[in-house]
Amino acid sequence: MTALTKVTVEGEKDEIYYWDTVKFLVEACIFKVPRNQFVIGSTYFAKKLESTKMSDNKGDGAPVVPEGATASQFRVFLKLLFPIHTTSTTLQFTKDEWLTILELSTRWHFHEFRKLAKEHLDPQIDDPIERIVLGRAAYVPAWVLDGYESLVTRPECISEQESERIGHLTTVRLYILRHERCVESCASRFRKELHKLEQMERDHMSAAEKQMEKEKQSEEERFREDEMGKRWGKEQRMKGEEVRRTQEEEQRVQEKEERWMQEEEERQMQEQEQRIQEEEQRMQEEEQRMQEEERRMQEQEEMKRKWEEEERRIQAEEGMKRKWQEEQWMKAEEEQRIQEEEMKQKCEEEQQIKAEEEQRMKEEQRMIGEGKRRNEEEERYKEKQSYGGEGIHKVEEEAQRLRLLNKRQSKIQNRLRKAERDLCIAGEELEKRLVASMEAERLLSDFKEARPHLQPLLEGHKGGPTLEGIDKALLEQEEAELFYLLEEQARTQLLVVEAQERRRRMEEDRQRWLLMANA
Repeated sequence: MTALTKVTVEGEKDEIYYWDTVKFLVEACIFKVPRNQFVIGSTYFAKKLESTKMSDNKGDGAPVVPEGATASQFRVFLKLLFPIHTTSTTLQFTKDEWLTILELSTRWHFHEFRKLAKEHLDPQIDDPIERIVLGRAAYVPAWVLDGYESLVTRPECISEQESERIGHLTTVRLYILRHERCVESCASRFRKELHKLEQMERDHMSAAEKQMEKEKQSEEERFREDEMGKRWGKEQRMKGEEVRRTQEEEQRVQEKEERWMQEEEERQMQEQEQRIQEEEQRMQEEEQRMQEEERRMQEQEEMKRKWEEEERRIQAEEGMKRKWQEEQWMKAEEEQRIQEEEMKQKCEEEQQIKAEEEQRMKEEQRMIGEGKRRNEEEERYKEKQSYGGEGIHKVEEEAQRLRLLNKRQSKIQNRLRKAERDLCIAGEELEKRLVASMEAERLLSDFKEARPHLQPLLEGHKGGPTLEGIDKALLEQEEAELFYLLEEQARTQLLVVEAQERRRRMEEDRQRWLLMANA
């Protein structure tokens, strides 16, 4: 059996290629790699591994648990950190692997690897939404601004899924910029967000990038100073030009004011002359108007005086008309009363004559009746003497018949007298109706004769200044009187017709009773 012998090697450690190892525990997978790259490449691991006990070649130290990485992601990152032996001088990574490297290098502050990942990913990211999301996650404001500008300029609208990925507030701002068609306003509209991303990006820059940033800032400072110098010189030139323009403007304004004052004085003088002329013209017009007003007042007074005279004349004529009407009515009443008295006296005389005639007729009839009775008695006596008893019986029958006949004749005479009395009354009433009809016709004729005399009075008042309604009232009064007279005439004529009809019937009754009396 061969015995193992322990060989002790003595020598100095190489400054570069003598590495300590460190173990990492990621998802139950242990990785053991050189410690040096983590310390010099990342401030995050430099602080984290400083408190960790250094392992020896046997690797009995406690493993380090990195945050925010899976085993596959950590393996991709180690592939970049510790490349395996290959014949190629460049490393080949996919887009997803570069995204993993960018995420982990940003989280663990591997600034050089982060810069390398940005350089490889920049030409590969075409989608503006992806550039915005990755720029926000990796603190790359240039990607975010490029994505915003691409969304503003592209013809397609922002979809709901894209809006959810970039945020609804950002979507609203981008739509405002699309509406305004102003791409240059993207940087100012998202200034706060881009400034915050720039601050975060400075924390993840490498030394070279920081140096370049510093040089860039120095260059920008010099450029700003040059620009300020140029601007100051330009401002001085502009100020001198402004002073010169101001002086010219003041001189021009002064000349303009002088011209304006001169024109204003001339205009005021012209206006003063025009006002004087207008005042004279106005005074002439006022004087003419006063004359017109005075003439119009005189005309009105003259018209008023004429109207008052006309009104007094009309009132006088109306009084005369009323007086004439009253006289006519009184005259008509007096004539009617006289006629009634004459008719009454005539009727009384006729009645007295009739009564005397009736009395005489009664006396004559009585005497005739007595003569007839004596004759009849004599005849009956003679017949009685000549015929004896039978003749006496016939004489008595004849006497009875004569008594009935006398009684009937007496009744007929009474009816006849009543008919004659009614006929006399009807005649009197007919006479009254005829007199009233004649009076109505006379009044109507007088009114028709007086109407033409009233028409000129009405025409004389038409168009008067204050006589509105007088002609209408006079016409209404005239029409009312005419209507009353016509109505009275018609009623009187109707009564006359009725009286004539009643008299005719009474005359027929009288003739009938006379016939009966003669029979």
